[in-house]
Amino acid sequence: MTPVTVNDANLVVHDSTGNVINAQYVELDNVTSNLRDFYTKAYLGISPGKAPKYWILFQVSLPPLGWNTYFVSKASGKGKRRKSYVTNVDPPQNDTIEIGPGNLKLSFSVASGQLKRMFNSKTGVDIPVQQSYLWYGSSTGDTDDQSSGAYIFRPNGAPPTLVSRSVPIKVVHGSLVDEVHQQFDSWIYQVIRLYRDKEHAEVEFTIGPIPTDDGVGKEVITRMAANMVTEKVFYTDSNGRDFLKRVRDYREDWSLQVNQLVAGNYYPLNLGIFTTDNKSEFSVLVDRAVGGASINDGQVEIMLHRRMLFDDNRGVGEPLDETVCVGETSCEGLTIRGNYYIGIDQLGAGSRWRRTTGQEVYSPLLLAFTHEKQDDWTATHLLKAAAMDPNYTLPPNVALVTLQAGEDAEYSTLAKVELKKVFAGKTIKEVKEMSLSANQEKSQMKKMTWKVEGDNSGEPEAIRGGPVNDSDLVVELGPMEIRTFLLYF
Repeated sequence: MTPVTVNDANLVVHDSTGNVINAQYVELDNVTSNLRDFYTKAYLGISPGKAPKYWILFQVSLPPLGWNTYFVSKASGKGKRRKSYVTNVDPPQNDTIEIGPGNLKLSFSVASGQLKRMFNSKTGVDIPVQQSYLWYGSSTGDTDDQSSGAYIFRPNGAPPTLVSRSVPIKVVHGSLVDEVHQQFDSWIYQVIRLYRDKEHAEVEFTIGPIPTDDGVGKEVITRMAANMVTEKVFYTDSNGRDFLKRVRDYREDWSLQVNQLVAGNYYPLNLGIFTTDNKSEFSVLVDRAVGGASINDGQVEIMLHRRMLFDDNRGVGEPLDETVCVGETSCEGLTIRGNYYIGIDQLGAGSRWRRTTGQEVYSPLLLAFTHEKQDDWTATHLLKAAAMDPNYTLPPNVALVTLQAGEDAEYSTLAKVELKKVFAGKTIKEVKEMSLSANQEKSQMKKMTWKVEGDNSGEPEAIRGGPVNDSDLVVELGPMEIRTFLLYF
């Protein structure tokens, strides 16, 4: 789904073959407009002028290793479009509001505006979930000689402060996407989106400037509390690839003395975090490197923003208190905007969603825009093309840069990639397999063989792809394997 800002609600979208594409309009919120205005003035020194009125959303598709063209233009007459409508929850019709144009549904409390439940009508997974924003007060170093700062997360020992128990909400229903807009405080705004063709919730958050008038540094988290018995166990990714098992207040390799009940259970997240019980999996994927933990059973929390007033004495020489200014006097703390993604699955089925959706988050579509007449552009440009054979696609568990596999029974097997079809129209003269960084041929690499004392695990060797045959040029990839090749055409 591709959102584009526009000023006109009387537009029509055509694809590269001239067909009309169903589009939906969503009004641009004031938080986005104000953020756009402030940061344009701060970084460019000018006013951005008239703000867009709407997001226009429409479904796009493009071939692998290729591009596609879509035209957004004035509609003749009424045009062929479907406009979203906005529903304010006042007065309420019942106790809950349900959103979701597809299989996944979210229920919200009318009284509090808070998320209550996630349900997938296709898989039958039904999990009561509460989502809220809280902040840990930052340690000033008065009690344990260590303040919180750029390199150290050290809460002051007090329970985290809940930002709001009651949240004003606005609900948007449309043909392609449903949205819930939630204002947790003047400095925390959130939009939850459910798409017709996706079975996860996308959460867009805007946080900042974090207030520090009370003299307390704040480390802001979002916490999702699911009604699940997780027995201290959760899983976090390792550099975006394997997911590693974590047990709260426990380390497998040594006897852990717990001194930091919160910070000691935080782990770095590049891809995401998930937890399970005997029936379901609850997963959260992130769009940037953050910290995450499960401090209590059934809960997942993610650190989204931080602002401190004291240096942690780890080399920076200043507190983590960045500001941005308009002119020389109007300065405020940073405001950040990002996304995270929530999925619920049957036990054992979540890995496929985490890998496929994680790849989409890591490698989103690259958008490019121009102002041209449709007929002129069509006459002078190739509207759709692909480097690959149009009848060939990579195996669903293979990406050009890395392999995202390892847990699913079907996808954790040997996969094959046909180089001749990946580079259709080219004649491959020679293929050399290189080291991962391509600085030497693999045949010249020296491998050290280690003998580990007491290693009687008896685990089978990892599956690895064999040499490339010079005639068919098919590359084999084992689960979690990365191979680098130098091709001569």
